[in-house]
Amino acid sequence: MRVVSLILLIIAILVKFDIVHLSYISDMTIKYIFLFAIGLFVYAFVKPHIDIIFSNKKKVSSELIQRTVPELKGEEIDILSADVPYKANLFALKKRKSVIIIDNRILSQLSDKELRFFIMHEYSHIKDNDPLKMQLASLSAIALIPLIVSILLDIFSLPNNAIAITAFVVIFVIIYLSGLAGAFKYKRHIELKCDAYGAKYVDKEDIESAFHQLVKLEPINNKKRSALSSHPSVNERLKNLGIVPEDEGKN
Repeated sequence: MRVVSLILLIIAILVKFDIVHLSYISDMTIKYIFLFAIGLFVYAFVKPHIDIIFSNKKKVSSELIQRTVPELKGEEIDILSADVPYKANLFALKKRKSVIIIDNRILSQLSDKELRFFIMHEYSHIKDNDPLKMQLASLSAIALIPLIVSILLDIFSLPNNAIAITAFVVIFVIIYLSGLAGAFKYKRHIELKCDAYGAKYVDKEDIESAFHQLVKLEPINNKKRSALSSHPSVNERLKNLGIVPEDEGKN
């Protein structure tokens, strides 16, 4: 992926700054190709190393791994604790040797079984190469849809008519927003998939407790989410696992 992203970025730069001239591609199309190439490059080279900004980063003890996720002891994965800025969180970074980062506040507050659920959730991301899939979904929604529209405009010119132009703009906005919503829906689907994987290793009561602990630390929302949320709400995630949310169970 790094080689592909680097080659694509070099080609995009050569075309963008007219070092390589392609007369049949419009400036707008070149702009979107350039945007897509930058996004892919950032994912491949920069995002996997975002953990360098975290303080107090260190490997968790082998005893903790043995207690919580002994299945991962032989895997090429480092599990690190760190002080994550802003909100307590845990997440996976896909790199040569993949990493699961766990905020120290989560480590101190969650039980071993609660940690087990979330660590196996993150392992599912790594196992299925989800970071790449989600990044491509975002890049496609942000840059690929406008790129396709731009190419079509190169082939079929817009009629010189105010009504037709207005209709085109409205249709484009609807398609673009639908593409963004679709990308985020796909991300939420992946999160639910990873929850289902983690649930194979932990009892339902421990899963529910794990989510409640995370809500207290505020990295996730209990009920509300927008169409452009990358994660389902806690209630959605619990229902996906066949768990009745506590607030609904009382009604």
